[in-house]
Formats: sequence, C-alpha cells, structure tokens
Amino acid sequence: MSTGLAFEIKGTMAHFRRPDTTATQVTYPFITPTAAKGLVGAILGLTDFVTRDKVGIELLSPVRTVSQQMSMLGGGTTFNRPTTIELVINPAYRVYYTGEEYTKQLLDALRQEKSVYSTYLGVAYALTKPVLLDEYEVMAVNNDIDIIETRSVVPTALVQEIRFTDTRYYCRAGGFLYMYKGERTFEKSIDFIYEKDGKTISFVPKQEFPWGLEIARFGDDLVCLI
Repeated sequence: MSTGLAFEIKGTMAHFRRPDTTATQVTYPFITPTAAKGLVGAILGLTDFVTRDKVGIELLSPVRTVSQQMSMLGGGTTFNRPTTIELVINPAYRVYYTGEEYTKQLLDALRQEKSVYSTYLGVAYALTKPVLLDEYEVMAVNNDIDIIETRSVVPTALVQEIRFTDTRYYCRAGGFLYMYKGERTFEKSIDFIYEKDGKTISFVPKQEFPWGLEIARFGDDLVCLI
C-alpha cells in the first residue's frame, strides 16, 4: 500500500500536439500521461522532470475538438504564418498520482495552492489551475479481479476483452508517448481506449501487465496507471 492523490484541472481549451503532425497541428483527444507528469514538474519547479511515479487520467467532460486557424509570429514581429490548430474544447480531467518519488512534495504544494511555474493544458495560452481533490491509500490490484470497471482511460495493453455496453461511445486513440527519459527523449508509444463522455469502461484484464502498467484502487475507484 502506498500514498496517492487526485487533483483536477480544467480550462476553456487545450492542445496536446501529436508529434507526427506538421501543416495542421492535430491534438490528442485528452491530456497525455507525459503532459500530466510535465504539469507536476511545473508545480514542483523541475524543468526536466523525469520520474518513475505513475499517473491515471479520467475524463470529466465530453471530448470535443474544433479546428481553428491561428496566426503564429516568428522571426520577430514581421513574419506572420497562418497555422491550422486542432483544439480540445472545455477540457476537464482528474489526474491520479502515486509513487515513491514526488507524491509527498506534490501533495504539500497542492494543499498550499502553490506552483513554481505556470501550469497549462499543453500550450501556454491554455492556462489551468490544479485543484487538490483528495489523498488516498493506494492498493495495487492483482490478477484476481475478473472484470475491471473504471472511469480512467485504459491502455490497450491491459485489455484482454472489452465488455461493451449500448450506452457507451467507445473510442481508441494511439501513438501516445509512453515514458519521458529526459532531454526531450521518449521511450515507446502506447494506445488507449476511452469513453467519449467520460463514462465507465468495463474490461477483462490480461493475466500479465506489460511495461510496468498497473491497476490500483484509489478509495472506491479502480484506476489504470501509466
């Protein structure tokens, strides 16, 4: 059993750029695990934040995106480059956090509503303020649970079988960077299943969890941790 916490973030817009897009800057549909950990690094004032701590992400609002043309200035103020950017509209997330490295420092900072650097949702013009929700005693879930029901986004690598429900709108998003190694380098990519409106997903988990992925209990909630 270990200590964990949950905090919530929201805004009017967000942009979590896919690195494989150029002319049109496409966004991931929700905050990426690396962006969530980067936000923690901003709170703690660590500019190149590398950690083995884990996060889980829950959608608190429906996923909605819109494309917007924006003027990007470069080379001083004389160069104006129109760029099409896809934005997430009215995003809201609950981020679960646990681990032995930075959980206590993060908990102290959130309790005091302090942040060393500005916190934002992927881009500097999408500011947000993390709000502490609760502290938890976190218990890892072993392979003795036949069906997992969770509101968090689910790594496909954990899933043996999805238990579909008529009232759910299931989506798959791929190509998320899995682990930040420092100095702008990353390792592996990971895919997710999510429910567009943030409703629960039920699935049969695999017998073995690859890559250090976990499922843990935060109070009454089961959360997939990356």
